[in-house]
Amino acid sequence: MRDGSTVENDRLNSRVFLDFLGKNQRRKRGHFHSSWKWRDVMRDSDKITGAVLFLFGLTICLISLQYPIGTIHLPGAGLFPLLASILLMMLSGSILVVAFLKKVEQGSPEAPFFPSRETPRRIMYGFVSLLGFRYLLPLIGFAPTTFLFIFFLGRFLGHYRLRVNIIFSVITAFVSYYLFQILLKIPLPRGVFGI
Repeated sequence: MRDGSTVENDRLNSRVFLDFLGKNQRRKRGHFHSSWKWRDVMRDSDKITGAVLFLFGLTICLISLQYPIGTIHLPGAGLFPLLASILLMMLSGSILVVAFLKKVEQGSPEAPFFPSRETPRRIMYGFVSLLGFRYLLPLIGFAPTTFLFIFFLGRFLGHYRLRVNIIFSVITAFVSYYLFQILLKIPLPRGVFGI
């Protein structure tokens, strides 16, 4: 049998623990915050993504205005980046509006910014593949670089089987070469292979 002081200590510890849990629940629901904090905004991945994409679109829009826009029938170098950046700003703006208007349901867990441990690695693979495409394009030409780019993405991001990945990479490189070089007659870097 426990003495009275032990029982009283257990009650006090339980009360302190339950009070701590209650404050944490109120904090999670937003009742406990009296001031705006930057880390609270940073937790919402839709707001972060929308803001970054909007700023990226705005930057591209401002840079594209330095190039000749041209007309619809005779487009200049700045027309396509301008239209693409305006579309990106509209879509990212809609993501931001929805993210700020959505109410978090009580009791629903907040989704993490990176849903799995593999996500940052996959982002890095995508970034490295884009850099590789950019620096290999003038060296080995458009078709081989496209093949390597699609192969790399399929292998490390898509986790496709080797045979399927090779077939898909060859088809993509051939179709894009045929479309841009032969049909549209766009001058692309030929590199050391001449293709």
